[in-house]
Amino acid sequence: MSDSSDSDLPPEVEWGDWGKPVRVRIDPGPVALFARAVKDETAYSSDGAVPVPPTFTFVMAHAGAFPDLQAGGVVPSMYPEGGLGLDRKGLFLHGEQHFTYHRPVVVGDELVGRRRVSKPIARTARRGPMEITYFQTRWSDLDGTPVVDEQIVSLFFPAG
Repeated sequence: MSDSSDSDLPPEVEWGDWGKPVRVRIDPGPVALFARAVKDETAYSSDGAVPVPPTFTFVMAHAGAFPDLQAGGVVPSMYPEGGLGLDRKGLFLHGEQHFTYHRPVVVGDELVGRRRVSKPIARTARRGPMEITYFQTRWSDLDGTPVVDEQIVSLFFPAG
């Protein structure tokens, strides 16, 4: 599962394994609430295959990953095993976010997502040491056809 956007990354990025697949159903209620929050005035209804707001895929696993859609009946974490080190003291910042759409995501879709996380890259910023971590999520149709790829850049500034 390589990603064409890998060529845009620094050469020192080392990816971990892909996490477990999570299946989601795009229901109209969460889409309408998200659209309202981001000032999208599209009329969402329960009966139409309306494209979701462009950044909805970033949150859809929180509102559409139902246990009955999952293998084994339990919603797994999309993150690879081993933890992310989020229990460390310091400042975590959301740096950048990119989306590559292969087709629109619409109300009624059922998609499968998998995520991978890079090893942190140590850097020195004006305020001192920092780490950059990349997150990639690939959302596909149930037949495996890519629908949207997300990339997130996270920054960590250790306390002290």
